[in-house]
Amino acid sequence: MSWYHIVSMIIIQAFGNNLITLPDGWWVVYGGDINQDGLIDAGDMTPVDNDLSNYLASYLNSDANGDGMADSIGITIVDNSASNFVAGIHP
Repeated sequence: MSWYHIVSMIIIQAFGNNLITLPDGWWVVYGGDINQDGLIDAGDMTPVDNDLSNYLASYLNSDANGDGMADSIGITIVDNSASNFVAGIHP
């Protein structure tokens, strides 16, 4: 079996088939559920926007990409996930 086949099988076997492929070939899970309600929507955008407008940094629940800041990258992650109607999938 080739490396491509093995990796392709792993992606398909991920629970809920919830991995996405980035343009550079990396596979990642969706992010942006800031309020942890299982659905990425406008309710997740508000905390990120509020913390961004207050220039907050450090460990924040609103830090969608883990860089230590509430910033436009986090807003982009939440917005893109919300646009794709991303929701939690549970067994």
